[in-house]
Amino acid sequence: MTITEDHPSIETYLEQARTLWENEGKLPAQDRLRILAEDAGMSTDASEAADERAHDLTVQAQGALEDGDDDIATSQLRDAVLLSPVRLQPHYLLARIYAARYGESGDRSDRKTALDLAHRAQQLDPEHLATRKVITDLGKAPQDSLPWKKAALIVIVIVTISGSMQLCHRYCVAPEVTDEQTEAVRKYLEEHGEPPR
Repeated sequence: MTITEDHPSIETYLEQARTLWENEGKLPAQDRLRILAEDAGMSTDASEAADERAHDLTVQAQGALEDGDDDIATSQLRDAVLLSPVRLQPHYLLARIYAARYGESGDRSDRKTALDLAHRAQQLDPEHLATRKVITDLGKAPQDSLPWKKAALIVIVIVTISGSMQLCHRYCVAPEVTDEQTEAVRKYLEEHGEPPR
């Protein structure tokens, strides 16, 4: 028999955890996962079996990564992270995958997921140097500046304010000169001459 057949609550929990991650768009907090496990009726034996399955999935994912199959590894590591939120290795490996995706595509959601996973791994082992490197590298990423939409909005606002100030200056500081005023100045200058310089 497989672990799932011995402990059907594992599969129930895993489906709910996957759905939660998908719906929230981020790695669920450990407390939320614990509540899901309790709701699914996971016993202590089932929890230990889930941890064993997480270990097996992590080993399989490492093989998939060596074969260059990041998609299979991602799926296996996501399940491993959900099945055993206290295992460092799946968190770290999955953080690396998402960090690499972010480096290739610049998709900020990949960066956020990588950081979430790396921070969780760092909580599990603050001395894990490889995790620190992932966090540091993500912090140095060139795309880690002001998003282009916000930057464009700021430029539009500045240009608009600048244009408004020019109009204000033009119409408030230097009032419009009429033809009559111009003629009056011309006559004055003809009669009195130009002022001394």
